[in-house]
Amino acid sequence: MAGVPLAVEPQVIEPSNAATARAVRHPEVARVCRSTIEQSFAAKRNSLNLLRLVLAVVVVFSHSITVGHFGSESVFGKTTLGTVAVYGFFGISGYLIAGSAARNNPGRYLWQRFLRIFPAFWICLLITAFLFGAIAWYHLNPALSRTCGLHCYLTEPNSPLGYVIHNFWLQVNQSTIAKTVPGVFLGFGCNGSLWTLELEFLCYLLLAAFSALGLLKRRLLVALIAAVIWVAEVVIIATPALRTDLSPFRGWGLISVFGFTIEVMNFLTLVSIFLSGSLLYLYRERIPDTGTIALATFVLFLAGFVLPIGEGAPQNFLTSLNLTAIFLVYPLIWLGIHLPFARFCAVNDYSYGIYIYAFPIQVLLTMWGVNKWGYWPYTLMALSVVIPLAIASWWLIEKRALKLKKLKVARPFRSDSTQ
Repeated sequence: MAGVPLAVEPQVIEPSNAATARAVRHPEVARVCRSTIEQSFAAKRNSLNLLRLVLAVVVVFSHSITVGHFGSESVFGKTTLGTVAVYGFFGISGYLIAGSAARNNPGRYLWQRFLRIFPAFWICLLITAFLFGAIAWYHLNPALSRTCGLHCYLTEPNSPLGYVIHNFWLQVNQSTIAKTVPGVFLGFGCNGSLWTLELEFLCYLLLAAFSALGLLKRRLLVALIAAVIWVAEVVIIATPALRTDLSPFRGWGLISVFGFTIEVMNFLTLVSIFLSGSLLYLYRERIPDTGTIALATFVLFLAGFVLPIGEGAPQNFLTSLNLTAIFLVYPLIWLGIHLPFARFCAVNDYSYGIYIYAFPIQVLLTMWGVNKWGYWPYTLMALSVVIPLAIASWWLIEKRALKLKKLKVARPFRSDSTQ
């Protein structure tokens, strides 16, 4: 199944003061600089919020296929639409979050990342456990609900309170609630989208470490680290024995990073994409802004569908498309620069809410038989329910939490990576 929408606050990245000064002093340099990512990506002139919203909706459409029992999500045996959307989220996130890490000291940066991820996530856990879960439990256990009522639901094994506590720090350690998801619902539990949030936050921690070590001003080292991770991914996917040993069903396929237990191939794939976006930011004054490069890199991404290496579905993180996923980042940033929708969702970002609430809504609709109406009615019904929830999440939780961004926090260490 697919994973996470980009969970970053709506923001734009201004050209650096040095670049602006050079443009003023030397008009001939300005003409050249305007063709770079740095000069093109200006305030009020990007559509990345729209792209994030579209990617979140793509995840909903992709999950509808499986959760609604309409067949397989697999695209040419290599990936799913939702997985491709996840690639996009991580690439855009890498670009924007690198800017945040470069502008702030590590303590301030991590505080902002915490505010963007955790408050809305915690509220989602509570709503899933005590509202969605209760509705599902009453629907699936009518006899027990009549004799015992809500007390039985609250005291069942895998209780709703346990769901909140065990998943509190992003890692999904309890995927089901009481007797609400028979058969663990295709193996993904109540919310099969949450698993990528820990990987996203892990990427945030990685950039915080880079910032603390001063690596964001030594971008060649960041590029070398990203290259090593990508080459490791290539070697594993191209070697059948390594693919077997590092599959999620083998002990070697799991590692612990910053306290998170994650699948090796998920880590390599998504961190590679995230760092690709970060490198676009770090080298933004050198990277040209051209449609030719956008088209060429998109073709390289599509080449992953035909490369004769790796596994096929359902091992969507062991396929050749994982190797070419890094090439999707530049086209998305280019679209963000050039699509004429800068004012659409320029301030309000509903993509995170759509992502974290859609899956449990789709599970409930399937329990009630809405999927029998057909794929399109089912999916549109899911969107009609989740969009108001996402809007409420933004206005009531996410936006209010982000108002605390400027709250003074302790500065545990000094970084030389601010701009």
